[in-house]
Amino acid sequence: MLAYVRQWEDEWRDRPAGMSFGQAVIGCARADVVHWLHRDRDLLECARAAQATAFEDDPDTPTRGMVLRKLTELLGPDPMEGFQEWACKSHFWCELLAQMACALAQYEKIRGQMFRWVEGVLHRHGEHPLPDDLRQAGVIGAAVQWSWRYVLASIVVASGAGSLATLLAKGDVHKLLWPIRVMAVLMCPDASGHPAVREHCWEPIVRLADAEVRKVVRERLGQIFSQDPWFTLG
Repeated sequence: MLAYVRQWEDEWRDRPAGMSFGQAVIGCARADVVHWLHRDRDLLECARAAQATAFEDDPDTPTRGMVLRKLTELLGPDPMEGFQEWACKSHFWCELLAQMACALAQYEKIRGQMFRWVEGVLHRHGEHPLPDDLRQAGVIGAAVQWSWRYVLASIVVASGAGSLATLLAKGDVHKLLWPIRVMAVLMCPDASGHPAVREHCWEPIVRLADAEVRKVVRERLGQIFSQDPWFTLG
């Protein structure tokens, strides 16, 4: 590995004809990354395994190159060859991975914002203020954090959905949403005084789910909670 680093240092000092400074410095940086990865073997093996599974087609190993296999099934062999030529010229695959990394980084930020948003709403919620000693102990933040962790994990296990990561990768949040809505409806001692439970849980259950709430009950909900603009059950 050190020889690889030295090789790129030589390229930096005596750039071959046609190599830009940008290409040379990226080469030096890549050599340092390769050196780092050979010290962090777990990360290296994880990246290698993911790359092989997604992008390294091997006719003798049906579990490798799955992205390429699926695209070949879609396009056919000859168009796929043309696509790969274009992908190589246009930096398609590395652009795709870069945008995936960007999206996941944004998800990390949004996830933190989600936690803080829920916590902020709960701090302002209700007519009964939280005692100062409990507020200072950070109980609301802890309750939010652990509820996210255990509620979502238990839904995934109970539904047989595989893993939370798989659900998020598929964008299949409905498998998480509906059990949470049902839990809130069943746990709330008096939803008539709890607008958030009516809006976010009762309303979609009554309007969208296969709950078969009777028509007369739906009409009553619309009449009684006419102040809720989203509770139009006609």
